[in-house]
Amino acid sequence: MKLLYEFDYNDYGKCIRTYERNAVRAIIIKDGKIAMVKSDKEGYYKFPGGGMEKNENRIEALIRETLEETGLSIIPETIKEYGCTSEKRKSTYDFDEIFIQNSYYYTAEVEDKVSPLSLDDYEKALGYHLEFVPLEIAYEANKEVGKNYHSSFILREAKVLEILINENK
Repeated sequence: MKLLYEFDYNDYGKCIRTYERNAVRAIIIKDGKIAMVKSDKEGYYKFPGGGMEKNENRIEALIRETLEETGLSIIPETIKEYGCTSEKRKSTYDFDEIFIQNSYYYTAEVEDKVSPLSLDDYEKALGYHLEFVPLEIAYEANKEVGKNYHSSFILREAKVLEILINENK
């Protein structure tokens, strides 16, 4: 899969071990708008998706995570590789650890029906919900929230949105 962007925060100088996490993200564009998970509490947008469970492949995780976070059912035969990002930084949980987050993005189409969400407690607390939004709106919101939030995932999502916007010009 092609590398879209690599984030290296170079803040892990004396770390002695590495933890790597792989995740999947769905790019679903319908009627000129992109399906995003919006946090009402924080104001950012994220691509539907998340970490892979044990013994789960990327496609299985993509379908499961998208359904849980958005209620959208991906049509499996429409899934196509888009690209990946890699983030490397000091862990926020263990200061002796380098954290590497690999995010694999896939384009896909979805069925018309929307099922109930199956959110984790922290996702409910953040007010996660599905929103179809113009790419530019999600990008600008994440750029603005990212100024104060200082979270790498918001910057990652903004960068992928920027790439999508530039491709659609």
